[in-house]
Amino acid sequence: MVDLKLLSTIIKEKIIVKVDHKNLNMDVDFMAGKMTSTEVVAMEIWKQLEPEINKNNCTLHCVKLCETDRNYVEYFG
Repeated sequence: MVDLKLLSTIIKEKIIVKVDHKNLNMDVDFMAGKMTSTEVVAMEIWKQLEPEINKNNCTLHCVKLCETDRNYVEYFG
């Protein structure tokens, strides 16, 4: 279990600030040189979040990235 406020802060700092309204191919450091498919983006988000969540004695279970209601990917590390 994790404090949701802490989780929200981690997600905001490590992901949202970096990707919101950005060109994933050009503006996002952790996506440099990578294909921006939904699957790859989910894996790279995992790599950004997992160490931060582990620091708080928690385990990241899954990253779910939705493009639409019917098109999404779940990555379990």
